[in-house]
Amino acid sequence: MTAPPPDMSQTFALKSALRKSMLRQLKTLPDELVEQQCERIVHVAVKVAAAVRCLGWGARSVACYLSMAHGELRTNGIVSEVLRRGTPLFIPYLPPPSSSSSTSSSTHSPSAVAPQIATPARPVPHEMRMLRLYSPEDMQRCPLDNWGILDPGEYRRDVPEEQHERREDVSLTEAALDGTAPDLDLILLPGVAFDEECNRLGRGKAYYDRFLASYTSSRKSPLLGKWSFVSPPFALALSPQLLPSGDKVPTTDTDFQLDGVLSPSGLVWRQGREPER
Repeated sequence: MTAPPPDMSQTFALKSALRKSMLRQLKTLPDELVEQQCERIVHVAVKVAAAVRCLGWGARSVACYLSMAHGELRTNGIVSEVLRRGTPLFIPYLPPPSSSSSTSSSTHSPSAVAPQIATPARPVPHEMRMLRLYSPEDMQRCPLDNWGILDPGEYRRDVPEEQHERREDVSLTEAALDGTAPDLDLILLPGVAFDEECNRLGRGKAYYDRFLASYTSSRKSPLLGKWSFVSPPFALALSPQLLPSGDKVPTTDTDFQLDGVLSPSGLVWRQGREPER
């Protein structure tokens, strides 16, 4: 395997150092403080909903991560509210490596082992997909994976098992290419650290970067104001995950830049991406 050029190696080293430092800091946050910030996020989202038209309220469809117990902003409140309002909700799913189609519980999450990079017209087994979560009952019946995250599986859990009803999938498939796959109005992402230019540091596996690149490349169309494609990507962040003004997240050309970062303090827009009022 060819070694990365020196400047890339330096960027990867800077990413690793920032990731380790931030994760150590997040581990020290009192659970009460995290819970307060998670509750605050829902209130902030309601206040800024008019600015972005959606954030789950009034959107036709939303993708949102299901959170781990520690180290990131918990999305229980947002997920429950989106389902309560009847907004179609899509959540990340990483199929088990043994097969491309499985009804059993996956032992992998977007924080697990990195997959091979591929961009075919059909989802590959180890690439992250976005599958629909249909109802609170559907969510309650999902088991936990090895990371403590709800594992939806490929089939609905709120209908009789014998129906074998597959979940809707917004991944890059033939259906997406011919326009029959469901579209997303908004994608809410996790991350480890963010800067004021809305650059994102993930956990090093690039699942979300690859998903966003493949998804948006197949769905070029205007949505709001200056947005150039469907599904503006926003991150949800705890306050310590926002770097001080002037500090930058180290990035490469393959890192997907966000449109905004939503924290308990409010919404930070990337320059030039805030919709015209």
